[in-house]
Amino acid sequence: MEKLDLLAQRIDNLIQELNRLREENHLLREEGSKLREEGVRLREDLELGQMTAEELQEKLNAAFTVQAEATTRVDALISRIQSVLPMPEEQQNG
Repeated sequence: MEKLDLLAQRIDNLIQELNRLREENHLLREEGSKLREEGVRLREDLELGQMTAEELQEKLNAAFTVQAEATTRVDALISRIQSVLPMPEEQQNG
């Protein structure tokens, strides 16, 4: 009888351990699911950030292009103005 009592106690302990492990497994699955969802969200945020960075780079490149064109036009205007102004030596002689 004593062996049957020990066996019953051992079975009860194993059932309790099984229930505890099932609960722990359930919690781990929930946590894993949350982590996967967070990973997807972070990946989406990263992709959005990369798109934004690419858009910003395109805008920056466009701004540099406009600046270069403006500088070229200003240089051309300065050259035209200088070409119609008398040279400093001509002002002194004239």
